[in-house]
Amino acid sequence: MIFDDSSYSEEEKDLVNRFEQSLKEGSTCYFDEDDYITIFDYYIDKEDNESCEKVLQFAESQHVFSVDIMDCRARLLAAEGFYEKALVIVEKALSIDRQNVDILLTKGKILLHTDRKAEAAEVFERTIQMEDDDLDATLIEIGVAYRAVNMFSLAKKYLSEAVRLNKESEEALSELAYVYELCNQLDLSIQTYEKVLDINPYSKQTWIALGNIYFSLDNFEKAGESYDYAYTIDAQQTQALFLKGSSLFCSNKYAEAIEVFEEYNDLMGENSDCYANIGDCYENMGRYQDAIDAYSRALNLSSEDTTIMSNLCIANIDKGDYEEALKWINEAITRDPEKAIFHVYKAEALVNMNRKDEAIDCYRKAIQLDDKQAIAYIALGNIYFDNQNYTTAVMYLDKAYSINPDAEDIKLYLSLVYYRLGDFEKSKSLLKQACMENENSINVFYELCPDAKRNSQFKTFSPLK
Repeated sequence: MIFDDSSYSEEEKDLVNRFEQSLKEGSTCYFDEDDYITIFDYYIDKEDNESCEKVLQFAESQHVFSVDIMDCRARLLAAEGFYEKALVIVEKALSIDRQNVDILLTKGKILLHTDRKAEAAEVFERTIQMEDDDLDATLIEIGVAYRAVNMFSLAKKYLSEAVRLNKESEEALSELAYVYELCNQLDLSIQTYEKVLDINPYSKQTWIALGNIYFSLDNFEKAGESYDYAYTIDAQQTQALFLKGSSLFCSNKYAEAIEVFEEYNDLMGENSDCYANIGDCYENMGRYQDAIDAYSRALNLSSEDTTIMSNLCIANIDKGDYEEALKWINEAITRDPEKAIFHVYKAEALVNMNRKDEAIDCYRKAIQLDDKQAIAYIALGNIYFDNQNYTTAVMYLDKAYSINPDAEDIKLYLSLVYYRLGDFEKSKSLLKQACMENENSINVFYELCPDAKRNSQFKTFSPLK
């Protein structure tokens, strides 16, 4: 899970600040062992191993025989991947205190990471038998340990038991919801996160987690609402603000998305990703010069970003400035010649400049780099259709259809080419499917094949039959 500073009390954060101040002043640190453990936990949660080592240098010299400090050392070694060394420390600690639940939990976690699952299970069961007052917390630790090694069934088992024992445990519910999410059981995950919010409606991390699930389900309205709640709860949660902008963009609310991304820029300073997203919004609004201006600002902040260069190409194509489009895509290809889609964009600029032979070479280059580029096959099919080379056209369009049968207008294009090849039954079948997806397909078909209106096999054609 992402480190959440708010899960630490002000008193605990003050403890960390005093430790850091002592280091800065070069004075001798002295804290009792519980304080050192709190400071260590803060850094280990942040995955700041360097600071953990500094804490232990003082703690181990001042509390030589502390089993809990030994546990911290074992946990740091495990976090760095030194499992066997960590086990040596664990066994030393257990020789002093064989009933220490924290040490046993650490041992179980290390055994899991060294694929000694049966031994780990025995250790975990032993801790459960020993624990009385804090059993739900122990079950959470075990559940999280199993989740960390992708043993999700056991993770759910122990976390569900923790929830059964303490239905008001935000931690148990949050961890269980996260495991459901990892298992793609998204309905259960949503339900469980909502239980967390019933207990604590101000949990910004839970609102963000919910937003992420709704976003993955393409429910952008609910995603945006969830991110908005997180940002309302904590105006420092700028990640939620950025994600809200992305949700608005995906909901086609481009003007609102621009406002959010601009607010993010005002708060965080100019950001290349924000300007790129603003450019995408303007492009979808048909405001191509504004899009170009936004992409240019993004590129000023991230001058090596070839994706932004390709965006400038597309925006200039839409604007009708094909020379400028070609300039930007050539720059992108110079820096990243193996990216197939860049050759597709270059081909589109060349087609608009009536340089079709060069465009064909670019589309073929794209296919050479990525033979799943349906868009390149479609474009080649359409070029050969325009050149009345229907045999070659159908070869490319059939290939595109095999890669992506849901590609936009692919059924219409195939219907047209099969008509020209004289396979009227196949043409009618594909045209009917095309009309089901877009009712205007029939008008496009007759515009490009006007003689079909006089064709006996098409006189009675109706997309509704």
